[in-house]
Amino acid sequence: MKAKDIMNCFFEECCTTDHVGYVKNMMIEKQSDFAIVVDREGRYKGVLYARSIVNTSIEGKTCHEIMSEVRAIGEEQALEHINDDYKSFIPVINRMGYPVGIITLEEMFNLWRTEKKEPVFQRKTPNNRTAKYTIDDIIGNSHIVMSLKESILSAARVRSTVLILGETGVGKELVAQAIANLSARRFKPFVRINCAAIPENLLESELFGYEAGAYTGALKGGNQGKFEIADGGTIFLDEIGDMQLMMQAKILRVLQEREIEKIGGRYPIPVDVRVIAATHADLERMIENREFRQDLYYRLNVIPIHIPPLREHVEDIEPLFNHYINLYAEEMGLTAPNVERGVYEMLKAYHWPGNVRELKNLVEMLIASNSGRIAKGMLSSYFSDKLEYERQDENYLKLNSIEAEREMILKYLKMHDNNKNKVADVLGISRSTLYNKLKRYQIK
Repeated sequence: MKAKDIMNCFFEECCTTDHVGYVKNMMIEKQSDFAIVVDREGRYKGVLYARSIVNTSIEGKTCHEIMSEVRAIGEEQALEHINDDYKSFIPVINRMGYPVGIITLEEMFNLWRTEKKEPVFQRKTPNNRTAKYTIDDIIGNSHIVMSLKESILSAARVRSTVLILGETGVGKELVAQAIANLSARRFKPFVRINCAAIPENLLESELFGYEAGAYTGALKGGNQGKFEIADGGTIFLDEIGDMQLMMQAKILRVLQEREIEKIGGRYPIPVDVRVIAATHADLERMIENREFRQDLYYRLNVIPIHIPPLREHVEDIEPLFNHYINLYAEEMGLTAPNVERGVYEMLKAYHWPGNVRELKNLVEMLIASNSGRIAKGMLSSYFSDKLEYERQDENYLKLNSIEAEREMILKYLKMHDNNKNKVADVLGISRSTLYNKLKRYQIK
């Protein structure tokens, strides 16, 4: 068993440069007798105990001056290798040095005392699937990716609702699963539902379930909904921007009351579920257009996390490309191919409208068709096809805008009995400009 299997992700944190008086007040407010100390980059440095504050004059001192340099263990470290150097708890860090949890000695004692081969928290039922991906599956070393990981760590420590925003293909579900896997709910179900993929008339039963006989075709014993399956864990509402207003109201009630009502049910059922929602849509614009409820937006947007598109951190393309090369080569039982010089420059010059998902699909295609190396010519064909599609799209938009303008001029000419002075005035253009457009569009 590893440290990450029993660690607790909830702990107080302070910075080496924080004044001790500030941390003292925080400990009193949070009723905590210690705080994990990190540097300005968020990496683990030590522990500040409350007893150190009590036994020391704190006038003008920072946390770095009176903290204890307690050795942290890696989250992947096996528990049988832990020695007896620790007093009350063991700090746990990930491979980048960020604190991700603590293990209390009481938890260690309870673990050693039990003789069960499989701890209770690891039991799974067919409907109890935990999150698959972790924060280490987010590849990249850019400032953008490191900042994203810090946001994930912060979100994992609390129980509040999270709203993940970003273009299609940036990895919103990956972030959601990373949050769930770092949280106190990591051994509980992680349930995903794509709000855009399920018809409106079926979405309610999928989310909340139904009782026996609730409608024609209902299963004899009724059915659990996703919220009930996720009880104690996390539910990921993907593409919530595509959810209809009526269903938005029902989700709002779940967030407010922490209970659901099955279709055909007589009584509400309490649920303990953390909600993580995601969308590529501009929810604020949708609120203005009355397409999304403002009150639901406020309920969801407690912890907003924005994932930038790949074109904004092109320095991560090379490690991502190499990661997927090794991944797919291993899956296909092939030797990872060599990458020809100049390939990475071509990858970075492309703007990746499909983001990481498009890059991942490209690598899979290259691995499946490669002969030992990935050459620039293989990419040239892919990128030229993409650019051709874009040119076609641009031409399509241009043609449609021209047709729309022609139809508008015809409409106003008819409305004002071919009075060209009036039409030019309504359109906000000069008479000569209108005549040029009439000639261009062959309007007599």
